[in-house]
Amino acid sequence: MPKLLKEALSTRKALQKKPNIDLIKELSDEDVKALQGVFLEMLKDLDRVCAEHHITYMAAGGTALGAVRHEGFIPWDDDVDILMPRKDLDRFVEIFDGAMGEKYGLTSPNTKYMLESNISAIYKKHTRKVSFEAYNTPYPKGIHVDIFAIETVPMNPLVRRIKGTVAMGLQFIAVSTRFYHYRSAEKKRYFYQSTAGKINWNLRCVTGAMFSFLSYETWGNLFDRFVRGPKESRLWAVPTDIGHYFGHIMPKSVYYPPKKMKFEDMELYVPRDTDTYLRNQYGDYWTIPPVEDREKHYSVEFSLYSEEE
Repeated sequence: MPKLLKEALSTRKALQKKPNIDLIKELSDEDVKALQGVFLEMLKDLDRVCAEHHITYMAAGGTALGAVRHEGFIPWDDDVDILMPRKDLDRFVEIFDGAMGEKYGLTSPNTKYMLESNISAIYKKHTRKVSFEAYNTPYPKGIHVDIFAIETVPMNPLVRRIKGTVAMGLQFIAVSTRFYHYRSAEKKRYFYQSTAGKINWNLRCVTGAMFSFLSYETWGNLFDRFVRGPKESRLWAVPTDIGHYFGHIMPKSVYYPPKKMKFEDMELYVPRDTDTYLRNQYGDYWTIPPVEDREKHYSVEFSLYSEEE
């Protein structure tokens, strides 16, 4: 596949430039430190609740990398990612209101809660962190921690290939219908800063228009049900990580049982074989990336306190 098309199919790669949009602000170093303080509070609450209810969780992505490489947050990191095996995520959803509902809100597919994306998330009430993608949507806008479901995947290579391909197609349709419904002039101008961005914008708008005979929620819930795997498998994956159904397929022993590592002033669970997990994600994860290659999430609003929930 040509490099330009690969970049166009990945929103993250298509939008490598800093947005030239007045609506967007970049968090200052002080903002990031304050944000990480809230994240640490949320992680402690999550760790406590999971321990009380015997729910397995583990840090994912940059949060796991921070634990290994920095014994805490990556200094510039402005989000937190968590993994939960499917049965544990289902259990977490069941106990959420009683265990965390006073302080936090939840979004999650195929539940009584709102479906924002195919990634579940807990939001701290009375905070504001509004992404550019979500500013004109009805979804919660607080500081949040993303929770990715770990799914079992078929052991048969042909069945796995077919299921993964269909899953990625369903995911693209679901995301595109949401993208199409909440498109705006500012978002179009953002995407049109690069050739790959223009292709990405038009491809998602066309796909979203074609499949908008069903709602985004319907497509999203369909994807979530489809990717759930067999009851038992020696292979696990994280299909809600966009475009990576195949990239994250690893033996169950890489993920489970998780182990605890120092993270700031607490201990946080991480995948059992952190080296294999992080090499799968990042390659040479010990090398600090140059400033221009460090991932950032631009915001429209940011506040540690808000009257809104």
